[in-house]
Amino acid sequence: MGLTKEETDRFVTVNGIELHYNEAGSGPALICTHGGGPGANAWDNSKYVIDDLSKTFRVILLDLPGWGESQKLVKRGDVPLDVYVAKLLRDFMDELGIDKAHQYGSSQFAPACLRFGIEYPDRVGKIVVQSSEFGPLPADPGPGIKSLIAFAQGPSRDKMQTIFEYFTPRAEFRPASVVDNRFEKAMAPDHLASRREFPNAANSDLTDVLSKLRAEVLYVCGNDDGMIPVTTALDALKMIPRSRAVIWGDRSGHFVLTEHAAEYARIVTDFLTN
Repeated sequence: MGLTKEETDRFVTVNGIELHYNEAGSGPALICTHGGGPGANAWDNSKYVIDDLSKTFRVILLDLPGWGESQKLVKRGDVPLDVYVAKLLRDFMDELGIDKAHQYGSSQFAPACLRFGIEYPDRVGKIVVQSSEFGPLPADPGPGIKSLIAFAQGPSRDKMQTIFEYFTPRAEFRPASVVDNRFEKAMAPDHLASRREFPNAANSDLTDVLSKLRAEVLYVCGNDDGMIPVTTALDALKMIPRSRAVIWGDRSGHFVLTEHAAEYARIVTDFLTN
Protein backbone atom coordinates (compact mmCIF):
# COMPACT_ATOMS: atom_id res chain seq x y z
CA MET A 1 0.00 0.00 0.00
CA GLY A 2 1.55 3.28 -1.08
CA LEU A 3 1.15 6.77 0.28
CA THR A 4 -2.37 8.14 0.12
CA LYS A 5 -3.55 11.63 -0.62
CA GLU A 6 -5.37 11.87 2.70
CA GLU A 7 -2.33 11.06 4.84
CA THR A 8 -0.14 13.53 2.98
CA ASP A 9 -2.63 16.44 2.68
CA ARG A 10 -1.41 19.77 4.09
CA PHE A 11 -2.56 23.40 3.95
CA VAL A 12 -0.67 26.64 4.50
CA THR A 13 -1.48 30.32 4.03
CA VAL A 14 1.07 32.30 1.99
CA ASN A 15 0.58 36.03 1.36
CA GLY A 16 -3.05 35.63 2.37
CA ILE A 17 -3.62 32.76 -0.10
CA GLU A 18 -4.54 29.31 1.20
CA LEU A 19 -2.45 26.71 -0.60
CA HIS A 20 -2.95 22.96 -0.58
CA TYR A 21 -0.04 20.56 -0.90
CA ASN A 22 0.91 16.97 -0.25
CA GLU A 23 4.13 16.13 1.54
CA ALA A 24 6.09 12.92 2.14
CA GLY A 25 9.64 11.86 2.86
CA SER A 26 12.70 13.62 4.18
CA GLY A 27 15.97 14.91 2.78
CA PRO A 28 16.53 17.62 0.16
CA ALA A 29 13.27 19.36 -0.74
CA LEU A 30 11.72 18.73 -4.15
CA ILE A 31 8.74 20.97 -4.94
CA CYS A 32 6.49 19.69 -7.73
CA THR A 33 3.73 21.78 -9.26
CA HIS A 34 1.60 20.82 -12.30
CA GLY A 35 0.38 21.98 -15.68
CA GLY A 36 -2.26 24.60 -16.41
CA GLY A 37 -4.91 22.55 -18.19
CA PRO A 38 -8.46 22.35 -16.85
CA GLY A 39 -8.64 20.02 -13.87
CA ALA A 40 -4.88 19.81 -13.37
CA ASN A 41 -3.57 19.39 -9.82
CA ALA A 42 -0.31 18.37 -8.22
CA TRP A 43 -1.48 15.10 -6.64
CA ASP A 44 -2.87 13.59 -9.85
CA ASN A 45 0.16 14.86 -11.77
CA SER A 46 2.78 13.25 -9.51
CA LYS A 47 1.04 10.59 -7.39
CA TYR A 48 2.62 7.74 -9.36
CA VAL A 49 6.14 8.82 -8.39
CA ILE A 50 5.73 10.20 -4.87
CA ASP A 51 6.45 6.82 -3.23
CA ASP A 52 9.75 6.34 -5.04
CA LEU A 53 10.89 9.95 -4.85
CA SER A 54 10.03 10.30 -1.15
CA LYS A 55 12.60 7.60 -0.34
CA THR A 56 15.29 10.18 -1.09
CA PHE A 57 13.61 13.60 -0.98
CA ARG A 58 11.19 15.71 1.01
CA VAL A 59 8.62 15.69 -1.78
CA ILE A 60 6.05 18.48 -1.87
CA LEU A 61 3.25 18.42 -4.44
CA LEU A 62 1.89 21.97 -4.54
CA ASP A 63 -1.45 23.09 -6.01
CA LEU A 64 -1.06 26.60 -7.42
CA PRO A 65 -3.82 29.19 -6.81
CA GLY A 66 -6.98 28.23 -8.67
CA TRP A 67 -6.00 24.57 -9.11
CA GLY A 68 -6.65 21.50 -7.01
CA GLU A 69 -7.63 22.38 -3.46
CA SER A 70 -5.80 25.72 -3.32
CA GLN A 71 -7.72 28.97 -3.04
CA LYS A 72 -9.77 29.98 -6.07
CA LEU A 73 -10.34 33.39 -7.66
CA VAL A 74 -6.91 34.72 -6.69
CA LYS A 75 -5.94 37.89 -8.55
CA ARG A 76 -2.56 37.96 -10.30
CA GLY A 77 -2.74 41.54 -11.45
CA ASP A 78 -0.43 42.58 -14.27
CA VAL A 79 2.60 40.60 -13.05
CA PRO A 80 3.84 38.07 -15.65
CA LEU A 81 2.73 34.56 -14.73
CA ASP A 82 6.21 33.09 -14.38
CA VAL A 83 7.36 36.00 -12.19
CA TYR A 84 4.24 35.77 -10.00
CA VAL A 85 4.55 32.01 -9.46
CA ALA A 86 8.33 32.14 -8.87
CA LYS A 87 7.82 34.67 -6.07
CA LEU A 88 5.00 32.58 -4.64
CA LEU A 89 7.29 29.54 -4.61
CA ARG A 90 9.91 31.55 -2.73
CA ASP A 91 7.38 32.75 -0.17
CA PHE A 92 5.93 29.24 0.16
CA MET A 93 9.43 27.94 0.93
CA ASP A 94 9.89 30.69 3.53
CA GLU A 95 6.62 29.70 5.20
CA LEU A 96 7.73 26.05 5.37
CA GLY A 97 11.26 26.92 6.51
CA ILE A 98 12.93 25.58 3.35
CA ASP A 99 16.16 27.37 2.43
CA LYS A 100 16.79 25.57 -0.86
CA ALA A 101 14.72 23.25 -3.06
CA HIS A 102 14.83 21.38 -6.31
CA GLN A 103 11.96 22.42 -8.57
CA TYR A 104 9.78 20.42 -10.95
CA GLY A 105 7.36 22.13 -13.31
CA SER A 106 5.12 20.83 -16.06
CA SER A 107 3.94 22.54 -19.23
CA GLN A 108 2.38 25.94 -18.46
CA PHE A 109 4.07 26.31 -15.06
CA ALA A 110 7.54 25.05 -16.00
CA PRO A 111 8.63 28.59 -17.00
CA ALA A 112 8.00 29.65 -13.38
CA CYS A 113 10.55 27.09 -12.17
CA LEU A 114 13.11 28.42 -14.64
CA ARG A 115 12.30 31.99 -13.59
CA PHE A 116 12.75 30.90 -9.97
CA GLY A 117 16.24 29.65 -10.81
CA ILE A 118 17.12 32.93 -12.53
CA GLU A 119 15.70 35.24 -9.85
CA TYR A 120 16.61 33.24 -6.74
CA PRO A 121 19.77 31.29 -7.63
CA ASP A 122 20.74 30.73 -4.00
CA ARG A 123 17.35 29.10 -3.27
CA VAL A 124 17.33 26.51 -6.08
CA GLY A 125 19.01 23.14 -6.41
CA LYS A 126 18.30 21.57 -9.78
CA ILE A 127 15.27 21.92 -12.03
CA VAL A 128 13.18 19.31 -13.85
CA VAL A 129 11.03 20.60 -16.70
CA GLN A 130 8.35 18.51 -18.38
CA SER A 131 6.97 19.27 -21.84
CA SER A 132 7.08 23.05 -21.95
CA GLU A 133 7.74 25.96 -24.27
CA PHE A 134 9.63 29.09 -23.21
CA GLY A 135 8.94 31.70 -25.87
CA PRO A 136 5.95 33.48 -27.34
CA LEU A 137 2.97 31.30 -28.10
CA PRO A 138 2.26 30.75 -31.81
CA ALA A 139 -0.44 32.95 -33.31
CA ASP A 140 -2.20 29.81 -34.52
CA PRO A 141 -1.83 27.13 -31.81
CA GLY A 142 -1.86 23.44 -32.65
CA PRO A 143 -4.96 21.27 -32.31
CA GLY A 144 -3.97 20.06 -28.84
CA ILE A 145 -3.87 23.58 -27.41
CA LYS A 146 -7.08 24.39 -29.29
CA SER A 147 -8.77 21.49 -27.50
CA LEU A 148 -7.96 23.15 -24.16
CA ILE A 149 -9.43 26.43 -25.40
CA ALA A 150 -12.56 24.68 -26.66
CA PHE A 151 -13.09 23.03 -23.27
CA ALA A 152 -12.71 26.32 -21.41
CA GLN A 153 -15.29 27.94 -23.69
CA GLY A 154 -17.85 25.16 -23.24
CA PRO A 155 -16.82 22.28 -20.98
CA SER A 156 -18.10 18.76 -21.52
CA ARG A 157 -17.00 15.18 -20.85
CA ASP A 158 -16.53 14.62 -24.60
CA LYS A 159 -14.23 17.62 -24.86
CA MET A 160 -12.15 16.32 -21.94
CA GLN A 161 -11.86 13.01 -23.79
CA THR A 162 -10.54 14.92 -26.81
CA ILE A 163 -7.96 16.69 -24.62
CA PHE A 164 -6.69 13.34 -23.37
CA GLU A 165 -6.35 12.02 -26.90
CA TYR A 166 -3.88 14.87 -27.47
CA PHE A 167 -2.22 14.31 -24.09
CA THR A 168 -1.34 10.74 -25.00
CA PRO A 169 -1.98 8.62 -28.09
CA ARG A 170 -1.91 5.41 -26.04
CA ALA A 171 -5.37 4.41 -24.84
CA GLU A 172 -4.04 2.49 -21.82
CA PHE A 173 -2.84 5.80 -20.33
CA ARG A 174 -6.24 7.49 -20.67
CA PRO A 175 -8.83 5.06 -19.28
CA ALA A 176 -12.33 6.36 -18.63
CA SER A 177 -11.63 6.60 -14.89
CA VAL A 178 -8.74 9.03 -15.48
CA VAL A 179 -10.75 11.19 -17.89
CA ASP A 180 -13.74 11.18 -15.52
CA ASN A 181 -11.55 12.25 -12.60
CA ARG A 182 -9.97 15.09 -14.58
CA PHE A 183 -13.40 16.25 -15.79
CA GLU A 184 -14.70 16.26 -12.21
CA LYS A 185 -11.72 18.34 -11.07
CA ALA A 186 -12.18 20.72 -14.00
CA MET A 187 -15.78 21.35 -12.97
CA ALA A 188 -14.92 22.23 -9.37
CA PRO A 189 -16.58 25.52 -8.33
CA ASP A 190 -14.66 28.59 -9.57
CA HIS A 191 -11.81 26.57 -11.10
CA LEU A 192 -12.38 27.54 -14.73
CA ALA A 193 -12.93 31.18 -13.73
CA SER A 194 -9.67 31.05 -11.75
CA ARG A 195 -7.76 29.73 -14.78
CA ARG A 196 -8.62 32.86 -16.72
CA GLU A 197 -6.52 34.90 -14.28
CA PHE A 198 -3.52 32.62 -14.87
CA PRO A 199 -3.35 32.00 -18.64
CA ASN A 200 -0.34 30.47 -20.37
CA ALA A 201 -0.15 33.58 -22.54
CA ALA A 202 0.76 35.60 -19.41
CA ASN A 203 4.16 33.86 -19.17
CA SER A 204 7.18 35.96 -20.11
CA ASP A 205 9.26 35.24 -23.18
CA LEU A 206 12.26 33.57 -21.53
CA THR A 207 14.34 33.06 -24.65
CA ASP A 208 16.57 36.08 -23.94
CA VAL A 209 17.14 35.36 -20.24
CA LEU A 210 17.60 31.58 -20.07
CA SER A 211 21.32 32.05 -20.70
CA LYS A 212 21.52 33.56 -17.19
CA LEU A 213 20.33 30.33 -15.57
CA ARG A 214 23.10 28.54 -13.69
CA ALA A 215 21.09 25.68 -12.22
CA GLU A 216 21.26 22.31 -13.93
CA VAL A 217 18.10 21.47 -15.85
CA LEU A 218 16.66 18.14 -16.97
CA TYR A 219 14.02 18.38 -19.72
CA VAL A 220 11.74 15.33 -19.96
CA CYS A 221 9.06 14.63 -22.56
CA GLY A 222 7.40 12.04 -24.78
CA ASN A 223 8.01 11.70 -28.50
CA ASP A 224 4.30 11.78 -29.41
CA ASP A 225 2.95 14.57 -27.18
CA GLY A 226 0.01 16.24 -28.91
CA MET A 227 0.28 19.40 -26.80
CA ILE A 228 3.95 20.41 -26.86
CA PRO A 229 6.13 19.50 -29.89
CA VAL A 230 9.00 17.16 -29.05
CA THR A 231 11.33 19.56 -30.88
CA THR A 232 10.97 21.90 -27.89
CA ALA A 233 13.40 19.62 -26.06
CA LEU A 234 16.07 20.51 -28.60
CA ASP A 235 15.22 24.20 -28.21
CA ALA A 236 15.72 23.82 -24.46
CA LEU A 237 19.16 22.28 -24.96
CA LYS A 238 20.20 25.23 -27.12
CA MET A 239 18.89 27.93 -24.76
CA ILE A 240 19.62 26.52 -21.28
CA PRO A 241 23.36 26.33 -20.53
CA ARG A 242 23.55 23.37 -18.11
CA SER A 243 20.81 21.22 -19.61
CA ARG A 244 20.17 17.71 -20.76
CA ALA A 245 17.06 15.93 -22.03
CA VAL A 246 15.38 12.55 -21.78
CA ILE A 247 12.83 11.78 -24.50
CA TRP A 248 10.73 8.65 -24.22
CA GLY A 249 9.75 6.97 -27.47
CA ASP A 250 7.12 4.32 -28.19
CA ARG A 251 4.32 6.89 -28.70
CA SER A 252 4.85 8.47 -25.28
CA GLY A 253 2.80 11.54 -24.50
CA HIS A 254 2.51 14.60 -22.30
CA PHE A 255 2.76 12.94 -18.87
CA VAL A 256 5.90 10.81 -18.91
CA LEU A 257 6.01 10.62 -15.12
CA THR A 258 2.68 8.77 -15.31
CA GLU A 259 3.45 6.69 -18.41
CA HIS A 260 6.94 5.70 -17.23
CA ALA A 261 6.72 6.25 -13.47
CA ALA A 262 9.41 3.86 -12.18
CA GLU A 263 11.96 4.80 -14.83
CA TYR A 264 11.16 8.49 -14.44
CA ALA A 265 11.75 8.28 -10.67
CA ARG A 266 15.10 6.53 -11.19
CA ILE A 267 16.27 9.07 -13.77
CA VAL A 268 15.16 12.08 -11.73
CA THR A 269 16.66 10.71 -8.50
CA ASP A 270 19.97 10.13 -10.26
CA PHE A 271 19.91 13.62 -11.79
CA LEU A 272 19.11 15.37 -8.53
CA THR A 273 21.62 13.45 -6.40
CA ASN A 274 24.69 13.45 -8.69
